[in-house]
Amino acid sequence: MSPVKQPSPAGGSIRPLSRRTVLVTALAATAGLTATACGAGSASGGSGNSFTYWSMWKQNEPQAKVLQAAVKEFTDDTGIKVSVQWKGRQVVQQLAPTLNTASVPADLVDSADRFAYAQLHAIGQALDLTPLLDASIPGESGNTVGSVIPAKYRSLTSTNGTLWQMPYEVITSQIWYDGHALPEVADSPPSTWAEFTDLLASRKKDRGEGPLALDADIPDYTALWTYYAVLRGLGPGAFGKAAQDKTGALLRADGFVDALSRVEKLVSTGDFASGYDGSKWPALQQKWAKGKSDFLLLGTFAPSETGPFAQSSFSYRSFPVPAFAEGGDTSQDISLIGFSIPKKARNSEAAQKFIAYFMAKRHLQKIASQAKNITPRSDVAVPAELKDAQKALTSGNVVKTLDGVKETAADWYTKVFQPLNTKFITGHLSAKSFAAQLADDSAAYWKTAS
Repeated sequence: MSPVKQPSPAGGSIRPLSRRTVLVTALAATAGLTATACGAGSASGGSGNSFTYWSMWKQNEPQAKVLQAAVKEFTDDTGIKVSVQWKGRQVVQQLAPTLNTASVPADLVDSADRFAYAQLHAIGQALDLTPLLDASIPGESGNTVGSVIPAKYRSLTSTNGTLWQMPYEVITSQIWYDGHALPEVADSPPSTWAEFTDLLASRKKDRGEGPLALDADIPDYTALWTYYAVLRGLGPGAFGKAAQDKTGALLRADGFVDALSRVEKLVSTGDFASGYDGSKWPALQQKWAKGKSDFLLLGTFAPSETGPFAQSSFSYRSFPVPAFAEGGDTSQDISLIGFSIPKKARNSEAAQKFIAYFMAKRHLQKIASQAKNITPRSDVAVPAELKDAQKALTSGNVVKTLDGVKETAADWYTKVFQPLNTKFITGHLSAKSFAAQLADDSAAYWKTAS
């Protein structure tokens, strides 16, 4: 950042302000705001000189390296010391037992949205970050947190007006392919289900086997096919409503079965690659990266996850799961990773200052360029391999992955839905029998759960 000049107190020569002075001034401007936010639910704002941060990343992961660099700059610029512990994916689960105590060990935590919701907000232990939206972004004149993080993403981490997570990374699902090997798809990707199935039939004829890669031993991956079928057929929220229908009626309804029948046909006509039903992750997605199948439905982590196995000429391209018909639903599913603050955090003010600091473009740009992920800021350039996914996010409606079922009905999802869905995707249940059994098992589950 170029130096900012101002008159000296004595009215003499003009001298440049250091970056630290500029950023400290910007952070100080938010002090009243963060104190207000802190007072909304925190037991104490703390001294403001330090805070403890528990992260979902391991220290050698790209995101951790980006965050560690930002932490160092933050301390250099503000004098606020940060104690970071790289806890890994179970970070919120490790924090949960301490949340009702007088000594919550972390002032800031980052995690996937579903964990922040279920194990912080749902039990009333997440600080409301709404006031932080008015905080200035240090080093960015005129920008506030709320002006750079779009409402469509914040709405997915808000419940009844409470913002329980501030997102910094966006994950969505696309159908991935090699643009170098399939230039005709890159020129004109399928926009309807009929165009998609015609493309699959053509590729199956050329290959002699199904062109869709899937490691069916990963329940979350098979769930994407079922969820998207319901989303495209019945619209946003339909899957979530059916999941929590205590009678099971919505799960056996004609519209639900009709949507599932699209996936059943993919299975029955052999559109999935040979061996998908007995594969062990990551066997099929690695074969896909090596050019042995054509398409892979997966999140925007696909390029990073498969990159080491991809052919040297591989060009990552993607398109959304097509609408069932022209003008039909084209919503993109969204999962978010972001920051939360426990309600009883002792140093919540300092933690909020860091959130505002990290939302600066120069930090989030590294989540894109170094960690190879999409960020919420529209002015952050995404990696080339994620441009198609970013286009889908900016041009269409976004919805929470699986309609938020992994947050609001997690036990149903793992115990009832996943086992039956795997049987369905691997050809052991028809759409009608899957829907009927899912309806019966769901009704029995909710009767017990209630």
